[in-house]
Amino acid sequence: MKAKIKKILTEALTEMGVNTSSIDIVVETPKDPSNGDYSSNVAMRLSPVLKKKPSDIADEIVQKVDDEDFSKVEVVAPGFINFYLSPTYLLKELEKVVTTPEEYFSSSLKKGQKLAIEYTDANPFKILHIGHLYSNTVGEAFSRLQEALGVDVKRVNYQGDIGLHVAKTLWGLEKKLKDDGNTFSDIEKLPLVHRVKYLGDAYIEGSEAYDYSDNPEARSDIDAINYYIFYITAPILEKRDFKKFEELQMKEKYTKGRLWCLEYFETIYKRLGTKFDYYFFESEVGEAGLKIVLDNVGKVFKEDDGAVIYEGDEKKNLHTRVFVNKYGLPTYESKEIGLAFKKKEVMDFDLSIVITANEQSGYFKVVTDALSKLDTDIAKNTKHFSHGVVKLPNSQKMSSRRGGIISAEWLLDETKKKVIEKMRGNGEISTERIEGIAEKIAVGAIKYAFLKVGVGNDIAFDFEKAISFDGDTGPYIQYVYSRCNSLLKEFKDDRVQKICYGECLVNPYVEGLMRTLSKYRSVLLDSASGYSPSTLCQYLFNLSQSFNSFYQNVRLSDMEEDERGILLAIVKGVMNIVEHGLDILGIAVVERM
Repeated sequence: MKAKIKKILTEALTEMGVNTSSIDIVVETPKDPSNGDYSSNVAMRLSPVLKKKPSDIADEIVQKVDDEDFSKVEVVAPGFINFYLSPTYLLKELEKVVTTPEEYFSSSLKKGQKLAIEYTDANPFKILHIGHLYSNTVGEAFSRLQEALGVDVKRVNYQGDIGLHVAKTLWGLEKKLKDDGNTFSDIEKLPLVHRVKYLGDAYIEGSEAYDYSDNPEARSDIDAINYYIFYITAPILEKRDFKKFEELQMKEKYTKGRLWCLEYFETIYKRLGTKFDYYFFESEVGEAGLKIVLDNVGKVFKEDDGAVIYEGDEKKNLHTRVFVNKYGLPTYESKEIGLAFKKKEVMDFDLSIVITANEQSGYFKVVTDALSKLDTDIAKNTKHFSHGVVKLPNSQKMSSRRGGIISAEWLLDETKKKVIEKMRGNGEISTERIEGIAEKIAVGAIKYAFLKVGVGNDIAFDFEKAISFDGDTGPYIQYVYSRCNSLLKEFKDDRVQKICYGECLVNPYVEGLMRTLSKYRSVLLDSASGYSPSTLCQYLFNLSQSFNSFYQNVRLSDMEEDERGILLAIVKGVMNIVEHGLDILGIAVVERM
């Protein structure tokens, strides 16, 4: 509809002798419904050019508009043009939503485009924390929004299976085994989640020794392990005396620990509804990245005190970063270069999106600038999205560096536990049913709480607010779907598919709901085009509020059969849109709550 209105305005202005080639005609959805379903300020923008009053320009435009899709097109001071959708148009839209939802929701706007979206990026040998959970939620929503436009999306997960964090974990593992009186075989017998937790505790042990204690021997050992792990995964470095590590069977511990972590990660991805198409690992791209950097020393990079760096540029607000450290090992930066080339080779994307936390924005600016001097096309077609951090009500930042780690699994389980406690207060719901739907509600509550905030901003996650069945929450919208489903089952009216074109929009609650319903495709397009899941969240909340007003004020049981048929069609339309919208956000619906 926005496109149609733009076309109408363009044709009207052309008839008025206005050259529209350089005019950006903006059509918006007013926050106040009394100002129409759509509105444009084009008359005010043209006023200085045409040297006329905005209201006079708007009046002239309106006189040229004659379309049955609008019941009214009016001019409002100082020169807004407001468009009101006609009942005929609203009912036609309803009919499409109810009878052909798959066709109605599909789009070929960007069909043929190939997009790679990298997100989550949890590292083996470290805890999958709630920052990864946030990245996963945003990345999955981005993926589904783009697929709604017809884009061929490939989901990518890049994981650090080599590097200093691995060395810290393996060092910490040896210390913990000794301190706890355990053998590695003892750890192998534990359930998967406990094995992974043991490795997470070992990482903290190693990190404390390397970063926060005066223990030069520990630092030296961890650096040596780091060199060894890179050597066994990509033996392009000079061979050293690895007898100590071989005696400790460190390669076996590394290999098994890596597999445990990856297997555990999949249990979390399954809970979140994510299936990745490609997994890339630092061990796979580190060697290539190192070679690319070394081959371009003197051209793009320079040697500096035994290391290889990329010099910063104050004019571009870029700082200097190390790409190969003094031990001859590739850093995250050079691995990122290797990854960029590997992605292009494997997927041949039109656009590659990378989603990380805000704190990595400076890092990505430097890497992208270096990449632009190595391959202009890859750099140009790589886009970085940064997101904020997740905080609990006490505003504690979630970090994986020291002991205060908040795992994704903990947040999922804790939220589910609180949902179960809340639902058990309703004696009408059986324990068996509570257990069956609490997972969907908990995941929906977390995802919606993350996505309703604009990407880039910090998230203050509050359990009670997130799981509330009232207000701007995932459970509130899931409940609307459940209520629609219950109504349709209660009346079992086979006339729900028959859309009448009579005087059925005289009730303000019905009309308001229909107008909100009709805007879904426009909102979906805006949300996808702007990579803005929060736009879709706001719409679903508004639709849910409008439906609940309708539900509270329109009694279906009091209606005649024909009249009830159209109202049930509206209920079905709302139900279809809520299901589709939540699915785009990666949230499952609940049949009964």
